[in-house]
Amino acid sequence: MPSDHALLGPSSAHRWLNCTPSARLEEGLPDTGNAYATDGTLAHRLGELLLRAEYEGMDITEELAEVQADPQYSSAMLEHMEDYVAFVGECYADAKSHCPDPRIFVEQRIEVSEYVPDGFGTADCVIIADGLMDVIDLKYGSGIPVSAEDNPQMKIYALGCLLAFSLFYEITAIRMTIYQPRLDSISTAVIDRGNLETWAAEYLKPRAALAYAGEGPFAPGAATCKWCKAGATCKARAEYQLELAAKDFQNAALMDNDEIAEVLERLPGLLSWAKQVKEYAEDAAINHGEKFPGFKVVEGRANRRYVNEGAIARRLKKAGFATADIYKPKELLGITAMEKLVGTKKLAELVGGLIEKPAGSPTLVPVSDKRPELNTAAKAAEDFADDIPQ
Repeated sequence: MPSDHALLGPSSAHRWLNCTPSARLEEGLPDTGNAYATDGTLAHRLGELLLRAEYEGMDITEELAEVQADPQYSSAMLEHMEDYVAFVGECYADAKSHCPDPRIFVEQRIEVSEYVPDGFGTADCVIIADGLMDVIDLKYGSGIPVSAEDNPQMKIYALGCLLAFSLFYEITAIRMTIYQPRLDSISTAVIDRGNLETWAAEYLKPRAALAYAGEGPFAPGAATCKWCKAGATCKARAEYQLELAAKDFQNAALMDNDEIAEVLERLPGLLSWAKQVKEYAEDAAINHGEKFPGFKVVEGRANRRYVNEGAIARRLKKAGFATADIYKPKELLGITAMEKLVGTKKLAELVGGLIEKPAGSPTLVPVSDKRPELNTAAKAAEDFADDIPQ
């Protein structure tokens, strides 16, 4: 039975295009799923159902009930997916304005084996029309906004759709959109057909051939290694991260600001790698019996807990303690949990004026960060002046 995932899939293209041996290196390694990934899968399924109901007339009653019965389903998820469907509707209306017979395809399988060996994937939503074709990718995560500009995953989706539909429509350009409802982020980039085909022939095809053969140099880096399944045991990544420890700093006993900046630049990747190695080793030792020289598995620390809360409460009350004293006071759910329960828009409508976002504490980030720089010295002087009695 063929795999549901290609060795060189579009979603991991940013990795195997930059670090060509990585695809074969992580081949066969287990995929460590998490609650966030499951959450995203459910949201995609809900979005798919709503689109099929809207544009294919599908009766989604049973399938929708299954989605809504999932513990990770929420009012906020439905709200986000309804917004997604509305956005697709806007794109479809735009297509109809310049093409008499555009078509929408939901969860469209694309084939790109002409450029990527055994290459295939699934585009969330495609709107085929003469002139401008739309390729829309839904991302439900709430981490960081992803740009569609020069995005290899989106380019491969666009290429696959072009190969499938260019015989039926006069496609001259592709509008690639990454829709992230939980971040209020919609990133769009347009690429000309000719530029896409040139990229595919001159860059994608030769790099994919290297990746499929497991050849080429390793290219470890923070973005490349982040989701690689071999990230914990890859020697190239280990050597890259340990370069910092082997670095020859200046002769002075203390690092200067330039040297500290170099450490700060590498620190996120170093910490991420160290965490991944630790998690891998713990899983291997605890669950698979692996042995690591100098380490052993022991019982971890544990906090005391009540065995029977009801019995404890009864005994304490009998001893004369008041109910108000032995139970925690009630408190509201946190804002994120409340949004999940009520829905983001509904909560804002009901209590928006009673929610505030205070200024964050100063933090040190790379200059590439989009937030404006704070004048911390001026702010400190202002705070000091406020503290002086008038």
